Amino acid sequence: MKDIDYGKIIKRSWQLTWKNKWLWVIGLVLATFGAGGYSGSSGGSSNSSSSNIKLPGASPSPSPSNIQNFRNQTSYVLGAATNFLKSWFMSIPAGSWILLVLLILLFVVFMTATVWILTSWAKGALITGLNIADMDQPVDLKNSSPGGVAKIKDLVIFRLISTGLMIGIIVGVGIIFGLGFLVQLAVPVLGVIWLILFGIVGFLALIVAIILFSVLTIYAERLIVLKNLAPWEAWKKGLSIGRHNLLPTILMGIINSAIGCTSGCVGIIALLLVFALPGILLIFPMFNGGFHFPGIGQIIGIAILVILFFSINLLMRAVFLVFDAGNWNLLFKEIYKEEENE
Repeated sequence: MKDIDYGKIIKRSWQLTWKNKWLWVIGLVLATFGAGGYSGSSGGSSNSSSSNIKLPGASPSPSPSNIQNFRNQTSYVLGAATNFLKSWFMSIPAGSWILLVLLILLFVVFMTATVWILTSWAKGALITGLNIADMDQPVDLKNSSPGGVAKIKDLVIFRLISTGLMIGIIVGVGIIFGLGFLVQLAVPVLGVIWLILFGIVGFLALIVAIILFSVLTIYAERLIVLKNLAPWEAWKKGLSIGRHNLLPTILMGIINSAIGCTSGCVGIIALLLVFALPGILLIFPMFNGGFHFPGIGQIIGIAILVILFFSINLLMRAVFLVFDAGNWNLLFKEIYKEEENE
């Protein structure tokens, strides 16, 4: 296939994204319900050391009898709490627990279905809207939303197919591992070899499956929305296109990830710098001369800053999702055009 001009795709996608701000509304739906953000966690560790050196004025070390009394009191409190919880648990009829579990499952299913429907509409509307924009026609919710509404069912069915197949692969790998443990009980050496061999194969199979499913989803969703293919036909066609164009797809994904990480980090740093001064001005009086509980004005001010911070961050994420979808739309058009010509 011909070389892909990624610079041209990125430039055109950004033009479409910036010019058609109604698409940001659809991006907000995806940013809220369908796409995660970058997050990091940092942890600290503390260490303690024991020493026989006593500092002047330090309290004397607790005696063994005091330590034992503390342990006895702790055990008594924990035992009483455990007995109370056990009695409370046993006092509720088994039917009530079953009903509670069923209600929780129904709630989870309802929320999952709701999110799937919303995100399917948003994906369909965004793909439609970007396609209209690429034809240099004005875009708004009125002409982009119907493309999402019409494809909700097909996109949900496609998602069910992909989810079912992925679960099947995971269960298959799990069964193979389970057989390995059974073999290990009968023939330990052979079982260890089995687990190591299929552990590597199973891990690689999962990685390959995740990559292929991610790639085919990009094309299958656009085949459903733009080419009106049925979900299963789109799945097969998307897999075929993805396999034949794996390298350009992965390169586009790397470019999108790099832009997303860079813009996300820069955006967060910029927001922190912008909100740092007003945040300090609101928080500093609380610790001036000792801690003071914040007044109503301070609480409202801090709440406004927090809401603004997360709202702007969500909007930036939404804009990037529109830009990201534009990149995939344009890449899909180039690749599909070549597929038709072959």
